[in-house]
Amino acid sequence: MRREVFRFTEYTMILTATDLERIDASSVRILGELGLRVDDAALREAAIRAGAAPGDKADWIRIPPEMVRDCVAMAPSQVTFAGAGGGATTVAPGGTSTFWTGAALNYVDGAACRSITGSDLRDFCRLADRMEHLMAVVGTSVAEAPPPVRDVAGLAIMAAHTRKHLRPLLFSPDSVPAMIEIAQVVADGASLAERPLISFGYSCLPPLHWAATSTELWRRSSRHALPLMLNGEPITGTTSPVTLAGSLALAHAEVLGGVVLVQLLEPGRPVIHNVGFAHSVDMRTAACLSGTPECALLAAAGAALAAHHGLPSASWMCTDAFTDDEQASLEKMLTGMAHADAGVNVIWGMGQLESEKTLSPVQLVIDNDLAGMLRRWRSGIVVNDDTLAFDVIRDVVEGRGDFLSHDHTLNHFRTALSESPLMTRTHRDTWQAAGAATLARRARAQVDAILAEPAVPVLRGDQLAAIAAIRDKAFSRLK
Repeated sequence: MRREVFRFTEYTMILTATDLERIDASSVRILGELGLRVDDAALREAAIRAGAAPGDKADWIRIPPEMVRDCVAMAPSQVTFAGAGGGATTVAPGGTSTFWTGAALNYVDGAACRSITGSDLRDFCRLADRMEHLMAVVGTSVAEAPPPVRDVAGLAIMAAHTRKHLRPLLFSPDSVPAMIEIAQVVADGASLAERPLISFGYSCLPPLHWAATSTELWRRSSRHALPLMLNGEPITGTTSPVTLAGSLALAHAEVLGGVVLVQLLEPGRPVIHNVGFAHSVDMRTAACLSGTPECALLAAAGAALAAHHGLPSASWMCTDAFTDDEQASLEKMLTGMAHADAGVNVIWGMGQLESEKTLSPVQLVIDNDLAGMLRRWRSGIVVNDDTLAFDVIRDVVEGRGDFLSHDHTLNHFRTALSESPLMTRTHRDTWQAAGAATLARRARAQVDAILAEPAVPVLRGDQLAAIAAIRDKAFSRLK
């Protein structure tokens, strides 16, 4: 009797096709029957002219299913992110995962935790620039800058110290023109539409509230075809239903509603569908969590919902640990692998701790190694006549040499086997003779070695001067 053959899809499917359709239908129903609060009168009027209906409450609109479908179809399935130092990466549903850092307020360096300063962000960017598997650097708070211009101050530091894609953290929509000017200086004459080295994003306020800060960001950053991440950020049991399906339905509705509004402002603008910033809550301590299995499930399911509409997806691989310890590695591996296996395109969180509040240079180095492992895992196993190696096996079986010295091994071992600059892959006596360093100590040594090297200029002097002038002008508006 023939054994049943089990077939696996390319990506791990958290939801069945029926489950996916039910959640999506519930989200569309939410938009059509309950609606969306939009703190932008002009945008509400544009939506009503396009087919939406006024809501039952002030500032609310109801979006019919056909309008959701038509507007979402206007967004491209592929989104390109350019690096400030050249090169570009295009993401799409079913494509590979890319890894980014994340926003934060605090900086952990050894046992000390402090508010992020400009020098901390500078060092973090220098370190990030050397991380092989990192694609983008995300802005953070900068403690010494006035809050309304911390975004401009942070982007100026990022642009000067990394060649990665730039994703500033928004503190005020008034900063958007200055940040686009900085990006244009870095682009050095190239169009940002052709070389999108900067992207933006903002979160919906649950439940179902796109605030004026987000709509002003969309409007002021339009006309450049810059990628825009639209975040549903549910907190199960507090800002969304405690059940994961209910949280997914709400967050998916919020993101789809955002896509509709963005396409009305700038038809064809690239967007990233992001339900992966979801949180769960510890009902005993009221702590908002990011490294739990539930968070991993929500992000993985979010990728499926995004792909259902032909949109790229995003998530946040994070941990609730306060330092670069075993909990951090455990939770980062759980969330990172769950997201990568689900086909999430943009995975934030490299270097992050404490449920997205804190950055750690040591954790960044560890996460870079983790990202390399995940990329190798997702690359799978190549099967062809050469890799099946029948002739090689025959040579060894028939006494013509051995596997270790065979030309086949010499030709393939670098691509067949992964390497790690950080993991212990030696013998115990060698490890002990070298000081028996833990993972965190080895990562710390790598951080110290990189930062001890002379800084390599990222931009020319005239570009740095132009960015400084833009920053100073932004600061002057506060006077």
